[in-house]
Amino acid sequence: MTRRPDFDDLVGQDVPADERERLHRTHELLIEAGPPPELSPELEPVPWPDDALAPLFGRRRKSKRRPVLLAAALATAAVVGFVLGQAATSSSTSIDAREALQLHGTALARGAVGTLKLGKPDAAGNWPMVLQVKGLPKLNNGGYYDLYLTKSGVPLVSCGTINAKGDTVVRLTAAYNLENFDHNGWVIVRKTPGNNFETSQIVLKATV
Repeated sequence: MTRRPDFDDLVGQDVPADERERLHRTHELLIEAGPPPELSPELEPVPWPDDALAPLFGRRRKSKRRPVLLAAALATAAVVGFVLGQAATSSSTSIDAREALQLHGTALARGAVGTLKLGKPDAAGNWPMVLQVKGLPKLNNGGYYDLYLTKSGVPLVSCGTINAKGDTVVRLTAAYNLENFDHNGWVIVRKTPGNNFETSQIVLKATV
């Protein structure tokens, strides 16, 4: 029985949390995909033009193994490329959420909505999150939006800044102990030069 490759042996421990999570997803997908299929016997005798193979193998010697090796290499590249593409796409905007909070617009952003998905904290205490917002207008002149945790209803610590335009999805990380803040105390504030980038302009807030 073939031993399953150990992720920790391959990657080690000195990898940032976000990068380690992305690599782990890719590792699991590659394990699930398995090795490329064997070349069928019908394809082995198929002749290949020597001119097409020359850039890869040169012209000095012909071998019946060239088509087999080339086909196997192409199959492997296709599988790995597909898996890595899927891993990169899914890991950037998806998360194994332990909780999903709905956010709704205040009087400053009527009609705006959002969803904040909280993942499980890593060993160091970092909380992965995926934030999706709709209906927030793009801010000009250096303005941006800021995700905050509140304490007694007051925005206290920032968990990441975003630019928004239409349907926006971003991945963020919080390094705080969430128990030290309001339950469901998540708000998005608008920061612009007009309000000196202060946190008073709450445009979205979590609802129970």
